[in-house]
Amino acid sequence: MLYVIKDKPQKQSRDKFLELLIQEHDSALRRFIRVRISVPSDCDDIIQDLYSRLAQIEDLEAQVEERLDTVRNYLFQIAVNLIRDRYRKSVVRKEADHISGEAMNIVTTLTSPERQLEGKRRLQQIQQALSKIKPEYQQAFLLSRMDNMSYREISDTMGISVSTVEKYISAALLAVREKVMG
Repeated sequence: MLYVIKDKPQKQSRDKFLELLIQEHDSALRRFIRVRISVPSDCDDIIQDLYSRLAQIEDLEAQVEERLDTVRNYLFQIAVNLIRDRYRKSVVRKEADHISGEAMNIVTTLTSPERQLEGKRRLQQIQQALSKIKPEYQQAFLLSRMDNMSYREISDTMGISVSTVEKYISAALLAVREKVMG
């Protein structure tokens, strides 16, 4: 095992050092990773990511020498971090896929030509129903539904009591319901 690297009389080249690490610890790393993942085919990807990460570390040999524990523990810690990263990404990806699938269903449902035509038809029916009721009923209804005003705000705006607002909106809703429901 490569526990003591300081005793080497000469520094090895970075590539040679990485090659020695891989030769020495590859099988142990693979076993370690396989035990901790649910999809066996991910093992090779994680190993590849681990070796890629090691190759990117500036002065890898010095990094390993500074470790108080063994080289293998250092490699295992990198593997654990990669497994965690992969798990987090898979969870986010599943949530995003689930949400985007639901969103597409909603968008498709809302924007289908039949749905648009039905919406236009209902809007025309509502407009026709509102045109046939008293203007104060229309105003109370539109303030409630279009401007999202509370009954209290409508009563203040129109200068009438809250109970009168309730009566106006009830009358408007009844007219709309009769027109739309047939």
